Amino acid sequence: MPRLLALFLIAISLHARADVAALQASLRAERPQAETAVAALQQLDAALLRPDSLYPALGQLPLAELQALYRHRGQCRAPWPALPADLQRFERALCGGETLPPEWFAAHPVHPLGGSYAWHYLQRHPDSAPALQPYLHVRERPAAFAGIGGLGDDSLAALLSGERWLLDGGALWWRDGASWRRYGAGQWRPLAESAGLALSPLVDGDACPQPLGRICARPLPPSPWWWWALAGLSLSALAGALAYGWLQRRRLERERRFVLQMLTHELRTPIAGLGNVVEDFRAGFDQLPAGAQQGFGRLADGVLKLRQLADASRHYLAADGRLEAPQPLPLSEWLDSVAERHGVAYCLDQDRNLNLPVYWLGLCLDNLLRNARQHGQAPVRIQAGWEKGRLRLTVSDGGALPRYRLSLLRRELGASAGMGLGLAIVRRVMNRLGGRLTLEGPPTTFTLELPCDDIAD
Repeated sequence: MPRLLALFLIAISLHARADVAALQASLRAERPQAETAVAALQQLDAALLRPDSLYPALGQLPLAELQALYRHRGQCRAPWPALPADLQRFERALCGGETLPPEWFAAHPVHPLGGSYAWHYLQRHPDSAPALQPYLHVRERPAAFAGIGGLGDDSLAALLSGERWLLDGGALWWRDGASWRRYGAGQWRPLAESAGLALSPLVDGDACPQPLGRICARPLPPSPWWWWALAGLSLSALAGALAYGWLQRRRLERERRFVLQMLTHELRTPIAGLGNVVEDFRAGFDQLPAGAQQGFGRLADGVLKLRQLADASRHYLAADGRLEAPQPLPLSEWLDSVAERHGVAYCLDQDRNLNLPVYWLGLCLDNLLRNARQHGQAPVRIQAGWEKGRLRLTVSDGGALPRYRLSLLRRELGASAGMGLGLAIVRRVMNRLGGRLTLEGPPTTFTLELPCDDIAD
């Protein structure tokens, strides 16, 4: 519906078509804020223009070798880590104060830890800056090339792919023949309006009458009274479409909640039957063979988890949205069971009797421990403490992540490393419990913070 409205508005304003040629002529006559020759950019190694060159090259060296290289960078003592010959020569030169000629940096543009070799070298040899400027990444010298190093990742990638128009941070970039020109918003907007144009970033899937690379050039609408009336009618139709979509989503959510409530209710009967079977076997446990006794233990544990899941789901799907009522229990007793289940150690400042939402808090801690064992490195530890009405549980491992921001981790590693769903569950449940999930490191450390009462207080 919104796309149809956009196409309709474009159709009625065709008489005010955008005059791109007039805009180009005006820009050519206007003196830009800054200008740089295309040939100067073409002389650079392509890696010194790519945004991903500033990040660790995980596809070039294993994470363990990058970590060893980073640690040795700060120590500069034997034994040296096993590294490619050129990289080892560079690191030895840094540690030993050896002078490398500019030709070496021309042949080796990007360091595996991210950034140019020249930038890493200048951290120890700042006096070599004049000779090494041509071998720095454009982001490492933002004032050069008319400020192209200040472009965002998408815009810089678009420049490399051959786009001739860019709109970044309010500035308009235009490639005019053999040079790139940059115009401030106060320069290009009046010129665009004079040419009957409104420029905006091009959004995927948007109906654009005249795309200019990654910019959409739309004709400025006429302004008689009927235009405003038509715009009002269009907005009313759009509001109606949005309201209809919102009502449809509400109805679908209610149907899904009903189905989940029905399934949870129906599962209680077979779970109760399985519980009776477990009790029958428990009465004759001593007569069971040794192998059957082990199987009975797994069966009993599975039935218990099913019963806990059904009870917890019933609370979660309740009309008032409340989770299970907290249960009073010693913190050490609960941590003993979690640590034994995952085979990890824990450290507790002081044991306390707390009111805890056992099932949902255990679900969050189980997800963090599984992620640490599958995607981190040993040792995996739990640290627990309670202070001023808040329980703090940390799960740490010996691994390292590319970035320590929770939102970026879910976006960058969620699909590839299998961590996204578990972290989403933990964050959602902690929000419902009134707590929060945080991430810091290295070492990689996830923290659960939850308000809870000490029974002794």
